[in-house]
Amino acid sequence: MDLLRHLHFFAAVADTRHFGDAARDLGMTQPPLSQGIQRLEVRLGIRLFDRDARGVRITPAGQALLPYARELLRLEGEFDDLATGIAAPTQIRLGLAGDIDELIDDVVGALASTGQEIAPTVAGSVELVDLLRDGALDIAVLRHPGIVDGLEAGPVLVMPTRWEPAGADATSSLPVAVPPRHHQPPAHDQLVDALRRAGHSGSVVEAADNAQRRAMTAARNTVRLAPAAAGTTAGADSPPLRLRIATPLPKHRRPDVDHLLAVTALTAALGR
Repeated sequence: MDLLRHLHFFAAVADTRHFGDAARDLGMTQPPLSQGIQRLEVRLGIRLFDRDARGVRITPAGQALLPYARELLRLEGEFDDLATGIAAPTQIRLGLAGDIDELIDDVVGALASTGQEIAPTVAGSVELVDLLRDGALDIAVLRHPGIVDGLEAGPVLVMPTRWEPAGADATSSLPVAVPPRHHQPPAHDQLVDALRRAGHSGSVVEAADNAQRRAMTAARNTVRLAPAAAGTTAGADSPPLRLRIATPLPKHRRPDVDHLLAVTALTAALGR
């Protein structure tokens, strides 16, 4: 459990006395906020708020803990500011969904061409979203669809794909080599549905590493969908790759990172 994140929830509800208003201020929807408060109450073993027809009231236990929560959040801010001050030179902490395969070279190269130093992290999209929310990344290229509550996400970028090996198509009897479902469950399920609509059985083999997926395909144990050249059109039987570029909300961004420049460079690299 991320205690500091849940203390942000606690302080926001205490300030607004309203779960909906607190969720709006935090840039998220109300259900995960309510669930977060419940998890914090379970962790602490006390009830922090009472809800009734008159609204939300902080309990005496919650009132007693609130000053300490605020002090921890203040120290968190000081810690982040100190770390930012000592980090030199500033690096853009870039998250890359491992699912984007061969696009990684173009994406990182485009950002490097702006003259900014980059610290890349390759992981599943679910993990990257958590890192963005926790302030451990400045920007990330994510698979779509997926939950991006509490972040600023750009439009969906649709990338064409091609079947490998050459000549393969959706009618192949071989399973499709894909990233693990836990990297981005909604995107995984959408892909399987699209494969079935295109005439494939929908059978897949999950492999976390792109090199492993390519090796299985080269061995003719699987087929796979690889990103096609920008500007081309995906075939009727090759489901496109959908991506989004996400950043923290403006109030949570590091002031020494040019997020607009980074978003522009990444968007151009993805051919849109």
